[in-house]
Amino acid sequence: MIEKQNKQLYFSLVLGTTGMVLIGLGIMRYFTLTDDAIGFGLSLLGFIIANNYLLYIEKKAGINSQTVRIQSITGTVILAGTSYLFLSSI
Repeated sequence: MIEKQNKQLYFSLVLGTTGMVLIGLGIMRYFTLTDDAIGFGLSLLGFIIANNYLLYIEKKAGINSQTVRIQSITGTVILAGTSYLFLSSI
């Protein structure tokens, strides 16, 4: 039973990280095309606040901090890499 809960927990972590990466890419792409610096700054600030809140919830759910750190670093690296690839083609 515990193993099944762990699988569901890690699946939710992967799904949440994927969602945040896709939202970040969408924000970057939209504001790169529209050239709106103020909107980009506000959206980026909102993205950072929402991401920090999700990390807080994950810690409150009992996920150990090493897993949360690994997830954060992985999400950041994926977001940076994919945004470089997508935005360099514009």
